[in-house]
Amino acid sequence: MTPRPENSGARNLDQLYRDEITMAMNWVIRTCQDIVREYSHKSFWIPTGPPAGTAPTTDHLIHSARTDVLNKLRHQIDGAEAIISIAEHERAKRQQ
Repeated sequence: MTPRPENSGARNLDQLYRDEITMAMNWVIRTCQDIVREYSHKSFWIPTGPPAGTAPTTDHLIHSARTDVLNKLRHQIDGAEAIISIAEHERAKRQQ
């Protein structure tokens, strides 16, 4: 049986969504791995910047947390969320 064109197109589109979502999630995981590799020691976060032997200030910790970890994760997570939202929106339109 030959698939109907609209079903074939829907399957191709679903495969595209699966590929894009998988790729986006892989980038989130890679970003986590990069952050762990760059900013941790034995799985504990080490803020960047304070001179050796000095305690970091609260302002320094806030800045380091945002620049070392949170902004990088937020960027990847926002991208993944956008891809997922687009896929959900497009699938909902097709199902109407």
